[in-house]
Amino acid sequence: MFDFVNRPLVETEWLAAHLSEPHLRVVDARWRGDGASRDLYRAGHIPGAVHLDWQRDLGYTREGVRDLLLPPDRFAELMVAAGIGDDTAVVAYAETDYSGAARLWWALRYYGHEQVAVLNGGLTKWLAENRPLSTDLPQPTPAVFTPRPQAHWLATAAEIEQVCGSSSSQTRLVDTRPPEQYLGQAVWTPHGSLYLPPGQTEVDIGARRPIRAGHIPGALHWHASTNLDPAEWTYLAPEALRGKAEAVGLQPEQRVITYCGVGISASLGLFALYLAGYRHLALYDASWEEWGTDPTLPVVTGPA
Repeated sequence: MFDFVNRPLVETEWLAAHLSEPHLRVVDARWRGDGASRDLYRAGHIPGAVHLDWQRDLGYTREGVRDLLLPPDRFAELMVAAGIGDDTAVVAYAETDYSGAARLWWALRYYGHEQVAVLNGGLTKWLAENRPLSTDLPQPTPAVFTPRPQAHWLATAAEIEQVCGSSSSQTRLVDTRPPEQYLGQAVWTPHGSLYLPPGQTEVDIGARRPIRAGHIPGALHWHASTNLDPAEWTYLAPEALRGKAEAVGLQPEQRVITYCGVGISASLGLFALYLAGYRHLALYDASWEEWGTDPTLPVVTGPA
């Protein structure tokens, strides 16, 4: 019934007509830097939706690197509790340019679950159309979820080091952070960009070590939020996204690796590339949280 592999973006009208489907699970993937996402969910959500916060629910810390995707066993436990099984189709939503829905899309694809889609325009468009909300808290029936990691969806620092040291153009890096972070003027925090004083190159934000400002050598810049129409916060049309990708210097035959502060807006950038027809995609999950705090890895500042 669902073909989210080829049509991973669904419209509000479609979702409203399919909310009662027994094999469909809607996920409220809203997030707030102050931890208020659960309260927002309880105050009103799309009927039948469960809530998963990318930071609180989907993330964990390994070797001091925060906000990494849960390992297979813990991810499976989370899906089981949310009523997401091997045969469940999932539609995730967030709001405006928050990237939680795209993060869940990537996480499920990485773990081999292909029937997952993102709601175009998210809750922002849903509310603008005066569609209903619910405060009922669903009690999902536990399901059977089998994680089957698909390694090609995940990039590591070791792979990126090889890319940095290679003259080949078969793999490209894309930094999806805001311009000030790419240029080395600021770093990501849960509350937004933290600007560094002039002449300062690193700052303590509670990571494993002070985090440096800048970007990975050779990385192209494509701010994730520019993939959305700011009027409705819907994704640009596939042909427009392809045009933006080509303008940045990306070709469909290349392997494209996206990264950001902690792998979240990079998920939105990755999803936009998928909508544009790119299929050789990977997310550097550890992103700047790892790269920027490892003094052995190279960093540059300024424009590309």
